[in-house]
Amino acid sequence: MENIGRKTIKVEKRKFTRFKVKNLSFALLKSDSYEELGEIIDISKGGLAFQYLVGENQIKEAFELDIILAGDDFHIKKLPCKTISDFEMTNKIYFSSLKMKRHSIKFSELDNNQIPELDYFIKQYTISEAQAI
Repeated sequence: MENIGRKTIKVEKRKFTRFKVKNLSFALLKSDSYEELGEIIDISKGGLAFQYLVGENQIKEAFELDIILAGDDFHIKKLPCKTISDFEMTNKIYFSSLKMKRHSIKFSELDNNQIPELDYFIKQYTISEAQAI
């Protein structure tokens, strides 16, 4: 964010436009010892964000990610990526003890098969531009 006079303007730092997904889509984040499954919030050619229920374990080392579309055979496997942020979301159900987190990742070097698969997913399974947070 930049302060100009009394106004604060949010400056978008992302290289690629993020899009909301229109179908129930999941990200499966993997490390050597743990997997984390969550619902994709938004996606771009450069990365994605997903929300997940907080468990006992958390991924802290290098990992890869699969994109899975519910009710469809669509599946992109082993996308190399790294964490940009992982933070707790405000609980909208006040009587619940469940905690949700938002995990944002950046794709690392994708191979020649993964790039068109990701492009296809974005073209076929997203609806609108996502709002920056």
